[in-house]
Amino acid sequence: MNGKKSFFYSSLALGVALAINSSTALATAPVTATPIQHLIVVIGENVAFDTLYGAYKPAKGQAIKNLLSTRIINADGTPGVNFAKALQREGSNLTKRYDARPVRGAPYAALPQPLQTGILDPSTFTFVGGIPDPRFPADLPNGPFQITKYVPYGSANSATGDPAHRFFQMWQQTGGNNRDHSLFTWVATTTGTGGDNGPNGPKPGDSQQGGELMGFFNMSQGDAPIFKQLAQNYALSDNFHQSIMGGTGANFFSIATADVAIYNNAGVLTPPANQIENPSPLAGTENFYTQDGYAGGSYVKCSDAKQPGVRSILRILETQNRASNCAKDAFYLVNNYDVPYNVDGSAKTLGPTQFVYPPQTVPTIGEALSAKDVSWKWYTAGRDTNDILNDELYPYIHALVDKQVPIDTPNRAQVVDAITFSNTRTVVYNSIGDPHNASANVVTTPALRDHLKGMETFLSDVSNETLPAVSFVVPKNLVSGHPGYSAPVRYELFIKDLVESVQAKPALWANTAIIVTTDEGGGYFDSGVIQNLDFFGDGPRIPMLVVSPYAKKGFVDHVYHDHASILKFIEHNWGLNPLSARSRDNLPNPVAGSNPYLPANQPAIGDMTSLFDFPAP
Repeated sequence: MNGKKSFFYSSLALGVALAINSSTALATAPVTATPIQHLIVVIGENVAFDTLYGAYKPAKGQAIKNLLSTRIINADGTPGVNFAKALQREGSNLTKRYDARPVRGAPYAALPQPLQTGILDPSTFTFVGGIPDPRFPADLPNGPFQITKYVPYGSANSATGDPAHRFFQMWQQTGGNNRDHSLFTWVATTTGTGGDNGPNGPKPGDSQQGGELMGFFNMSQGDAPIFKQLAQNYALSDNFHQSIMGGTGANFFSIATADVAIYNNAGVLTPPANQIENPSPLAGTENFYTQDGYAGGSYVKCSDAKQPGVRSILRILETQNRASNCAKDAFYLVNNYDVPYNVDGSAKTLGPTQFVYPPQTVPTIGEALSAKDVSWKWYTAGRDTNDILNDELYPYIHALVDKQVPIDTPNRAQVVDAITFSNTRTVVYNSIGDPHNASANVVTTPALRDHLKGMETFLSDVSNETLPAVSFVVPKNLVSGHPGYSAPVRYELFIKDLVESVQAKPALWANTAIIVTTDEGGGYFDSGVIQNLDFFGDGPRIPMLVVSPYAKKGFVDHVYHDHASILKFIEHNWGLNPLSARSRDNLPNPVAGSNPYLPANQPAIGDMTSLFDFPAP
C-alpha cells in the first residue's frame, strides 16, 4: 500500500496575495527560450501508462506501444492473440537473499482474486482490509483484465483495491528493465503489506494483495473519456517514467529535486536500526521481506554491497555500465516517510518511532527559480484554510466530532471546530506530495516558504491571471485518482476543471503549457521497457500529457522522459542550470537509435520539447 495512505489512515480516528496586474506580470516576465510563459505541472497519483492508456488507439499516422497495439488485448477488452506476453508466473527465490531478478516458474492457472485493500467505506469512514472483492470473479484469466467489466467507470462505487508499490518490489517486478514482466503479481502477493514485518507486524503470507494490479481501463469502450479527448487534441507521451522505483514520497521528492532524500539528523548519518530496509526473505518464506516499508525499513545504504538487497541491484547496473549515484556511507530514503515540517513550518519530532525523515538540504527547483527571479508556487490542496472549510467532508467530520466531544467541555464550539479542521486537513492534504516542505532552506526562509500555497490560492491566481511562471499543483487526496480512497475519474474531472479554468482566460491560455501526470504507477502492470539510470530507477511508465496551444495535436511522443525531464524543460525555458552535480537534470537529451523507446546514448532523458510545435525563431 501507499505510505502516504498509511499516514493519513492512522490519523483518521476522530478524538476529543497580494495580486499584481496581469499586464504588469506580462511586462516584467523573464525572457524564455520558448513561447511558454506559464508552466503548470499537475500531479495525480498511482496509475501506470497501460492502466489508463492501455486500450487507447491514436489518430491515423501515430504509433503507440500499449496493450492494444501489441495485441495483448482486443479493443473490447478481451485477451488478444499475444495475451501470453503478459502472462504472470510464480517466482522462486533460490538464494534466500533478496534477488532483483527471481527465478521464474510455472504460470498461474488464473489470477489471484482481486482484493479490497485500502478501499474507503464512506458510511463508517474506515478502510477495508485485504479481503476478496466480490465484484470480480475468482477465476480471471491470467493477464490484464478490464476493470470496468465489473466496476462501472465513474460510479459511486468505482474505487478498487490498492496494489503494492515500493522500491525493492518494483525492482523485482521489472528486473530493472521490464523486458520480462511476468512477476508483477507474484512479487505483490509475496512481499508483505509495507508495514514493519517484525514480531508485531503482518505475518508471512499476509500480503493483502491479489490480482488487482493487472486491471486496466478501456478507452476503446468509453472509459476515461476526458483523458482520451486530451490525448486526441494535444500531445501524449508513451515513454514517460516515474523517476524512482517505488511509491509516492520518493517520486514527489524527485519531481522537486531530480534527486533522492538522504538521512542526516543533526550530523547523525545512520538512521535508527528499525528504519533501515531489509528485503531479504524471512526464514521459511520465499519472498516475505524481513523489514520493509512505512512503519518499518525505508532507508538503504546503497554504496555498500553488503547491505541487504543492495548487491543484486548493483550487479544489474554493472552489466549496463551504470553508476549507482550512491554517495559513500549515505542512507537514502526509498520508501515513504513523512516530511519533516508541519504546514505552519514547525518541525516534526524525529526518532525510531516517528516515521518522519530529517530536514533536507538537497537543492530544489523552487530555490533555483527564486535565485533567477523566476516566479513560482507549489500549490498543495489542503494548505489554504478554505481548502478545508469548503471541502465536502468538513460538515460530515464536524458532525462526527460533535458527537464525541463532551457537552461540558470548556469552549466546546471552538474545540469541535479545531478538531474538525485538523482531521479534515489530514484527509485532504497530501503531506508527502509537498516536497519543498521537506527543505530546511525553503521552510526556514520566509520569502521561500511563502511560495507554498493551497488550491484556493491557485484558483484565485488563475481567475486574476496572476499565476507565477512555474506552478506545481497537487490535488486533494480524495480526488487524486489514487486507488483505494479515490479513482481515476475523480482526477479526470479535476483536470477537466483546471484546463477549462485556464482556457477561460485567453491571454493566459495563449502562452501556457499544462503538464498532466502522476507521481508513480501505483504498482500496476505496465509493458513498457525501462532504462537503468542508477540505483534508484527509472521506474515503470506513467501517463503524461502536454495540454497547450503549442502541443502537437494528437501526437504520441516516444522520446524517453522521466520526472527530471520536467525540470529540464523549466531549466531550458528559463535559463537555469542543473540543480546539483548529481541531480538527473544533468543527463543529456536522448539520441535516437534502433529502438525508438531507448536512447542510443544511455543514460539520457528528454527535456519535453519533443511534445511541442514551436514556431521557428
